[in-house]
Amino acid sequence: MATSGERILTAGGLGQVRRGRTARDVLLLGAAGSSGRLVAAELAARGLTVRLAGRRAGPLEELALALAGDGASTEVRPVDLTDPASMASAIADVGVVVSTVGPFARQAAPVIEACLAASTPYVDIANEWSAVRGLLDRDEEARAAAVALVTGAGFGPAATEILVLRLVARLGGVPACVRVASAAQVTQRGDGVRATIQEALSEGAVTYRDGRVVREPLGSGATVLTFGGAQRRMVPAPVGDLEAARRASGAADVVAYVADPSSPGAGIGSCAWAEVVSPDGRTAVAELVAGDGLHATAAIAAETTRRVLAGVAPGAWTAARLLGTDVVTAAAGARVTVDG
Repeated sequence: MATSGERILTAGGLGQVRRGRTARDVLLLGAAGSSGRLVAAELAARGLTVRLAGRRAGPLEELALALAGDGASTEVRPVDLTDPASMASAIADVGVVVSTVGPFARQAAPVIEACLAASTPYVDIANEWSAVRGLLDRDEEARAAAVALVTGAGFGPAATEILVLRLVARLGGVPACVRVASAAQVTQRGDGVRATIQEALSEGAVTYRDGRVVREPLGSGATVLTFGGAQRRMVPAPVGDLEAARRASGAADVVAYVADPSSPGAGIGSCAWAEVVSPDGRTAVAELVAGDGLHATAAIAAETTRRVLAGVAPGAWTAARLLGTDVVTAAAGARVTVDG
């Protein structure tokens, strides 16, 4: 049956409405956004076929034309994330769903529900504490549906998470305390990214102490950290790095810092930092440096998607815990330094 609203684009230009379906590797939600466009290009560069999805056809068709000029194979599909029928139709015959639509704390749930119902793998670039935690708490559902749900497939929280994983392996046990921090430098930031950051920070400062969630006003616990070649004023924040670090380490005390919104930027490039402290007081530190944060996120998301398509274990995962620490270093060309 033909599906109205679905169009194919090749190097020859925009075609007619499809007569039947052709399976696609990826359904990319939010494809026309600032992050989505970069992810789309990275997916196409890996030879994946992409169904570009979003609220309006016009921007999607413009993106499809641009990608087609490089030989990419794409389709355009307007979709309403809040409409189960629209989502079910968009997901049909794709290998994995990738979402760049934030704020994920509000937007991810209906997409995840549709993926569980269709037994279709899901990948997102969420970096909100509540969104990352919410997905990871659905591990039993994902295993029952024999599907992989992957969150945090971006610079945040994957950059700090791979540092924690390396340090914990080096420590050889569960640390007493973990602190992580990141500072992503970006050349552009779309409205969706800004809305996600603003909504996350509205929760205030969230940390783990003695294994319990502690909430305080934003700015509580501010400190100055030196990493990425600069001193930075940092504040605890409810970002995905917090949950990823807790689950990667098993530590009872965990803090995740972001740059103080009131402080000027510092350093060059995007960077991440992690510190683990053993029960007997031994400390280990690691740093990561990459380029533009949005470009790094797009590369990590695309590489995660490629590997998920190749076959992974079912369950709810962060990208690094599912695929290993090289999913960041290999994809984004990041440099890691451990203990100086």
